[in-house]
Amino acid sequence: MSYQKNCPHEWKQPAPFIPNWVRETPKPNVCPQPIPPVTPNPVFPNTAALQMCNPLQIEKIDSCSVLITISVPAESIIHLPTKALEIKTIKKDFKLTQNHYFNSAPTPPGISSDTPKLFIGGLVRKDIQYSEAVHQTPTTVAGVIKDFVVDIPISCVIDLGRHLQFSPIHYDQQREYGFTESSTKDPLQSKAEFNLLSEQFYNRMPTCQLVFCQINETDNALDCIPLYGGPSKEYTFTTLQEKMVILIQLRLTFPTPIDYKNPHCNPDNESERENNHCYDKDSKHNRKNKSPNSNALFSKINTLLTKLTCIIKGPHLVALLLCK
Repeated sequence: MSYQKNCPHEWKQPAPFIPNWVRETPKPNVCPQPIPPVTPNPVFPNTAALQMCNPLQIEKIDSCSVLITISVPAESIIHLPTKALEIKTIKKDFKLTQNHYFNSAPTPPGISSDTPKLFIGGLVRKDIQYSEAVHQTPTTVAGVIKDFVVDIPISCVIDLGRHLQFSPIHYDQQREYGFTESSTKDPLQSKAEFNLLSEQFYNRMPTCQLVFCQINETDNALDCIPLYGGPSKEYTFTTLQEKMVILIQLRLTFPTPIDYKNPHCNPDNESERENNHCYDKDSKHNRKNKSPNSNALFSKINTLLTKLTCIIKGPHLVALLLCK
């Protein structure tokens, strides 16, 4: 291989000059960057099943509206941003964020029909004011007041039962129709003809309004630790377990009149029907109008007694004719 050293056509090129600023420039990332994991929204529950709330009371207030009273239990864990020495006050406010009415759909023969449902969702806004220790001695504690706001979501499904009779839902439908062959039409054109009748109904949804709300709650500290350098019976915590019972009253208004029958009424007892308000005011008014007039009833009784008196006094046909 020594002959290659003296080769006349051998050509050598020096290394190109590279500035320092080029060498210090970082190389671009050609490979795709890893996608960061997306944390789930804590507002929505992990499960799709919702708890069923049986209404405590359903009262009809007019021809198109009912008052629905329900009780919703809820539980949550609240993490405070700093160590709390004591809870001073908690201000609460309930907001109704969604409501959706589902009427019972028709079922095939032999299958029992479902009951109407009302889906509701809301938020309990809690404004927690607590004290945080900043300086303590074996006999005293000095602190500051801090504020923390948290929204606690709740949701449930209200079973409206079988005692409310709502207007039915009209369903959209499409029907195809055709004509017999005619001499004026081309046979090929009649076979390619397509006739369709479409019907679409615009059903109106009921409106839901929040009338009353009562929140009964209890809060328990889960991670109590003794206050370092403070009095012996002073503790700090950051985690609260909250239990709530929310009493809600809603006004559900329908665009058309509804009928309601009291489930606790005995239809065989007239006095119980009147006392328990088995029927609404309209049905009561209709029953009163259908009842016979008292004056007309007394007149018929007097006529019948007159005829009986004539029969007792004499069996003559002439007397019977005169009594008429």
